[in-house]
Amino acid sequence: MYSFRIALANFALCFLVCVSPWASGAPPAQKKSSRPRNEARAALESAQSLAKQERWPEAIEHYQRALALSPRNEPAEIGLSDAYQGVHNYEEARSILQRARRQHPKSVAVLSALGSLEIEAESYDAAIGALRSAVVLVPGDVKLRNLLGSAYLINGDSAAALAQFEKVLARDPANQLAHYSRAQIFADMDQNAKALADAEQVVSAKPEYLAGRALLAKILVRLKQCGRAAELLRPGANPSALDTQSLFLLGNAYECAGQTELAARVRDEFSAASQADRKRAEDETQSKHLVEQANELARQNKFSDALALLSQALERNPQNGFAYSQKAKIYFSMRRPDEAREAIRQALALQPFQPDFLYVLGVIAGQQGKQNEALAAFEKVTQINPKEADAFFEIGKIRLQKGDREGAREAFRKASELDPSDADYKRAFAGISAPENSREKN
Repeated sequence: MYSFRIALANFALCFLVCVSPWASGAPPAQKKSSRPRNEARAALESAQSLAKQERWPEAIEHYQRALALSPRNEPAEIGLSDAYQGVHNYEEARSILQRARRQHPKSVAVLSALGSLEIEAESYDAAIGALRSAVVLVPGDVKLRNLLGSAYLINGDSAAALAQFEKVLARDPANQLAHYSRAQIFADMDQNAKALADAEQVVSAKPEYLAGRALLAKILVRLKQCGRAAELLRPGANPSALDTQSLFLLGNAYECAGQTELAARVRDEFSAASQADRKRAEDETQSKHLVEQANELARQNKFSDALALLSQALERNPQNGFAYSQKAKIYFSMRRPDEAREAIRQALALQPFQPDFLYVLGVIAGQQGKQNEALAAFEKVTQINPKEADAFFEIGKIRLQKGDREGAREAFRKASELDPSDADYKRAFAGISAPENSREKN
C-alpha cells in the first residue's frame, strides 16, 4: 500500500529569477524593474486563461509563477485561492487568502473571496467575520450584504440575516436573491402575507426557478390558495420532473384543493422518490464501508477477498472513485499493471484532481518504465497539494534517474523539509548534497 499524507499547512514555493541587466543595451535599472513586471503580467494572464478552462493544476503553477515575480499581486493571490478551491484544497485556499488579508487589510476583494470560501467550506462564523469587515468598508455593496445575509441565515441567525436582506432591498428593490431569502425567513416565521409578496416577485422574475415556485406554493397552501399552488407545481405528464420536496408540496396542494385522487397519485410518487433518496444515501454509505473493509483485507494480502468487496462497493455506488483507486493498488500489488492502470483511469475520470489517485497513477506509470508520465502525475500532485512529501520524494528519484541532479536535490530538499522525521527523505537529500569528491571516496 502507499502512504498519502494530506497536508493542512501553508505552502512555500521558491523561484530563482535571473535577469540580465545588459540585454538589448537598456539601462540596468529599467530592465530590472520592467522585465519581471511584464513576466508577472504574462504569467497572471496565462493563469486566468487556464482557470477559465478549469485546468486547475496548470493554473496553480502559473499563479505561483506570477506571485514569485510579484509577491503582493492581489489578483494572483485571489486567483490562486480560487484554483485551490477548484481542486478542493480548502486549507491552501484559506491560507493564501489569510496571508493576502494581512498584506491588504483594506481589500474588499480579498475579504469577499475569504467570506465566499468560508461559506463553501461551511465555516460560517469565519465567513461572517470576513464579510462583516468587508461591509464596513463598502456599506452600499449589495452583493456583499447578500453573502453576509446568506451566511447568517445558514448559521441560524434569521434576525441578522433579515437585517441584511432588508438593506439590500432598500438599495436594490429588484434583487431576487434578497427577495427569495426574505421570503424564506418570513415563511419560517409564519408571516405568510409578507412572505407571499417576496415569493411572487421571485416567480415573476424567474418562473423556471423550481425552488422559487416551491416556496411560493408552500406559502399559497398555508393561505388556502391551493388551486394556484397546484398549478405552480403541476409537472404535466412527467411527475419525475419534480424533486422530492416539490412532490410533497404538490400532494399537499391537491389535498387542500379537494383533488384527492390526484393527491393520492402524487403521494405515491413522493413515496417512491423518498425511498429512492434513502436507498441512494444508504448505498453511498455502505459503499464507503465496503471500501474500508477491502482496504483492511488488502493490508492482510487477501487480495481476492478485497476485490470482491470492491465490486460490491461499486455496485452500490458506481461513482465511488476510491473503490477504483483501491482496485488499482491491489492490481498493482498483484503485478497486474494493465488492470491497475484501467482502474486508476476510472477513478480519475470521476475525480480528476484527487491527489491520491494521481499519486497511484504515478506509481503505476513508474513501475511500467513510463518516467515522463510518472513525473507529470507526481508534479500534478504537488501542484494540487504542495505539502505532499511523498510526491516530492518520487519526483526526486525520477529526476535523479534522468540525470537532473539539481532538480532531484530540490525535490529531496522539499520532501525532507515537509517530513523531517522520514529517514529516507533525509538520507536522499544528504546523499545528493554531499560534495562530489566525498561521493567518489565513498
